[in-house]
Amino acid sequence: MAPLDTPTLLTAIALVYGIGGVMVYAGRDRLTGRGIEAFWLGGSLLMAALMLYFAFPPAPLPAGGISAWLLPSALLTGLKNELLGQAVARLTESRRPWWHGAAASAAQTGLLLGGFFLLPQATPCQTLFLLVSSWFFAGIAHQLLHKRRKRGPAALVLGSASALFCLYLLAYAASAGQPDALPLFSRPALLLLTLLSAVMLQLGFIQVQRELQYRQLSKLAALDPLTGIFNRRTFFDLALRQYALHGRQQRSLALLMIDLDHFKNINDTYGHRKGDQALRAVADHIADEVRQGDIFARIGGEEFCLLLPDTDAAGARQVADKLCRALNDILLNPADPATQLTASIGVASCTPQPGASWNQLFDSADRRLYLAKSGGRNRVVDSDSPNHTPG
Repeated sequence: MAPLDTPTLLTAIALVYGIGGVMVYAGRDRLTGRGIEAFWLGGSLLMAALMLYFAFPPAPLPAGGISAWLLPSALLTGLKNELLGQAVARLTESRRPWWHGAAASAAQTGLLLGGFFLLPQATPCQTLFLLVSSWFFAGIAHQLLHKRRKRGPAALVLGSASALFCLYLLAYAASAGQPDALPLFSRPALLLLTLLSAVMLQLGFIQVQRELQYRQLSKLAALDPLTGIFNRRTFFDLALRQYALHGRQQRSLALLMIDLDHFKNINDTYGHRKGDQALRAVADHIADEVRQGDIFARIGGEEFCLLLPDTDAAGARQVADKLCRALNDILLNPADPATQLTASIGVASCTPQPGASWNQLFDSADRRLYLAKSGGRNRVVDSDSPNHTPG
């Protein structure tokens, strides 16, 4: 038996789909798994069974031998395309509506059905369907391989798989009109391309899993688990970068340090559950007010920081006054005015100069926060002068 005869290649393709599907399913986890892996496994196993059926048919294939497998394999292939498209969209942070991908997958499936099975063989119409199908995969390959270094290994692998399948469709279209063309599942060169694209496809989906899991873990590591905003470490990392950037470009930068007043009394009087509720309420209220690009974090206990890029002293004071008033609207118990929340805010701003450091801005805001608390709380202080006023 020749090493690259048709049954051998079909068996290899079946093994790739079967093993790849099992590996994808085994790699699922509760962070990113949404049932996608189960559908991917089902589609892969059906494709493996289809390949084995053509490799070792129980009897010579009748004219309708392919059509018996056509509908379920086409539907699951279309579903796999849609699931893969969703995974890639999340990987590339695409904001397109979900139905765009579903419509593209349905169109792809229809074109492949027409090109391979439904249309008369070796006709211009069949060739046109195959060429349009190849255009779809060429577009996917271009999308994934363009700026691939920014998108990671998964985009490279999946883009290569799409490019290989595009090449497969072009080769099939070119050979379909030849008088001595072999049947679809009896062309070793095309089956070899199918094998390579199947390997790349399964490896690509596994890599998508890994990268999505890594992103989710990185996101969890960057956030405060109670409030869902940035934690202290992430805030200082981002703040140092912004400080350096604003120093190079000589742009103004402002920092608000926000401390929830009488937080210990809240815990002692109402319990830690209410204390957690208060922290989440403060975080939610402030998060609703910040701009895109502002950096908001809980840096410890009842203390929050808000970094405002491109904001001068007057703008920072305006934001702080607005936040101070907004936090007064929070009642832990709507029926009890005594549960109203208040906060003290220290404000500092600067245009970073050579030789200056982020610590100077931070210490200045911290010092003014202390003045706000020692001056009666529920107020904003934006200078080191003792003459400060309520927010």
